[in-house]
Amino acid sequence: MARAFLGLVALAWLLAAPAVAADKLFASDAPPLRITLTGPFTTLVREAKYSLKPYPATLTLTDPAGGAQSFAIQVRARGISRRKYFCAFPPIYLMFDEPAMKGTPFHGQRHLKLVAYCRTPADFEQRVMLEYLVYKIYNLITPMSLRVRAAEVTYRDRAGDAGVTRFGYLIEDIKSVAGRNDREVLKGPSRMVSLAQLDPHATTRAAMLEYMIGNLDWEFLFSDARETCCHNMRLLAQPGVTPATAHGVVPIPYDFDLTGFVDTPDALPPVGIPVEKVTQRYFRGYCAMSGEIPAVAEEYLARRSEMKALIDNQPGLNASFRDKTGRYLDGFFAVLTDPARLQSQLIHHCR
Repeated sequence: MARAFLGLVALAWLLAAPAVAADKLFASDAPPLRITLTGPFTTLVREAKYSLKPYPATLTLTDPAGGAQSFAIQVRARGISRRKYFCAFPPIYLMFDEPAMKGTPFHGQRHLKLVAYCRTPADFEQRVMLEYLVYKIYNLITPMSLRVRAAEVTYRDRAGDAGVTRFGYLIEDIKSVAGRNDREVLKGPSRMVSLAQLDPHATTRAAMLEYMIGNLDWEFLFSDARETCCHNMRLLAQPGVTPATAHGVVPIPYDFDLTGFVDTPDALPPVGIPVEKVTQRYFRGYCAMSGEIPAVAEEYLARRSEMKALIDNQPGLNASFRDKTGRYLDGFFAVLTDPARLQSQLIHHCR
C-alpha cells in the first residue's frame, strides 16, 4: 500500500513538473533572459518559406552575474504569414531535450515559440515589443491567457560570430495555460465547436481584447481549411470532454502582429471587413453575448492604469512608440467611458 501511494505521489509530481517550471519561467516579475542561439540560421532563413526542417543548435543562457550554461537544442522556422511573406527572419521554435533541461529555467519544456525580430530596421524591434505588451496586458485581465518572457537574443551561425542581437520573447505553451487553469486543449478540424458551446463572458473578454488592439485577423469558431480550429485562437475546455460535448469553452487569443496596436507598415485589414486600415477599431463580438459587454468593459477599465504603466515602463520602447501606443489605448478607453459610443460601437455592433 505504501509503495503504491509513493508511486502515485511520484506520478503526480511528474505530471505537475512542467506547470511548475512554466510558472517560474513565465513569472510576472521575471527579468529578461539573455540568450545566444548558435546554429545554421543563414540556411534556416533561406529555406524558411518552403521548409519546417529542424536544425541542431546551441542555446547559451547567461545569468545576471555573467555565468553561462549551454545546451544542445533544435530550432526550426514556424508560422505562416510572417514565415512566408512578411519577415526576413522568421519566428522560430526552440525544441528541447527535456532531461538535459533539468535544473535550468527550461526544465519541463519540450518546445517553446520564440518571436524574433522579423526585419533589421530598428522600428521592427519596437513593434516586437508592442506585440509582447499585448500578451502582458491580457495577463492583467485573465489568467486564461498566454504568458510571455522577454529576452535579449543573439542569433549567430557559428561560435565567434558577432551575430545579430535583438529583443525577442518566448510564449508559454498552450498546454501550460490549460494545466494551471484546470482545463484541456481542444484540438480538431477547421470547424470544431458551435457558438452555443463558447463561454459567453470569456468569449466577450477575448473579443474586447481584439477590439482594443485593433485586431481583425482572428476567428473563434473556424479557420482556413489548412489549419486546425481556430484562426489565431486556441480553445480550452473542461477536462475529459470532446469537441462535440464541450461547453463553457474559453478562447485563448494569440498572434497580434497585424493589429492597430502594433501598426506594422505592411499590415492590411482582411478582405470583407469594412475598414480602410488596421488602426480602425471594428468590434466583431457576437450579438448573442452582447449582454456581457458592460461587465467586461468594467474589467478593462479597472486595469487601465496598469496597462498604461506596462507601456510607459517597457525597457527599450522609445518615446515615439510609447506615446503613439498610449494615445491608441486612450482611444479605446474613450469608447468604454462614453455610454453612447459603447452602445453604438460595441453593444449594437455585433455579428
